[in-house]
Amino acid sequence: MVTPRPIPQEISNNPEPRQDGERDRTRLLIDAAYDLLDEAGLEGLTIRAVLARTGLARRAFYERFQGKDDLVLAVFDSSLRAAAMRFGDITRQVASPTEALRLIVSGIVVGQFGEEREQGGQGGAHLRSAALSREHLRLAQSRPAELQAALQPLLDLMAAQVDEGMKTGEFRAAEAHLQARLIYNLVSTTVHTVLLQEEGRLPDFAGREALAGAIWEFCRRAIVA
Repeated sequence: MVTPRPIPQEISNNPEPRQDGERDRTRLLIDAAYDLLDEAGLEGLTIRAVLARTGLARRAFYERFQGKDDLVLAVFDSSLRAAAMRFGDITRQVASPTEALRLIVSGIVVGQFGEEREQGGQGGAHLRSAALSREHLRLAQSRPAELQAALQPLLDLMAAQVDEGMKTGEFRAAEAHLQARLIYNLVSTTVHTVLLQEEGRLPDFAGREALAGAIWEFCRRAIVA
């Protein structure tokens, strides 16, 4: 069981601490959503469970989110920004944009940052990934603009690698952001299928690594000069 995180104290006579308190409470709600998804998947994520985990009042939730969909979108946004930062750190360590883009594609297919493998594939990130995969498909139809905004940091990072590859002559000339989106759409659609197939059982990392290699080779042949 995950221990509830402490609720930060507000200082009522100082505007800046109140702003910090607002950010802290929003982060508290998002972190609780992470924990609940890790523990029980999508079925475990309810507004009542989030409030019980955080100790916040219902009013505090609705001051920040209109409903559960808004909270899930905030989890997506937090996860994808973290992914973009982590992949950015990784790609800065390699000189070739081809290798950098391969690492991003493989990282998405095998599991975000390998955190599922680090947890032994039992519960945790695997449950969360499967839950968010189901929600990704639904929100792509019901909340496309918000989902696109959450995806943008990762797409921008991929586009930067495509653009650099065109400058070095490794990739053929094309619109970098369009290429990045086409690659991401192929990767994400395949990963969603894999996650839904694996739901309820342990992830097949060997199979994912083989799939990552096949997807990357397909993408590489599409963009190579």
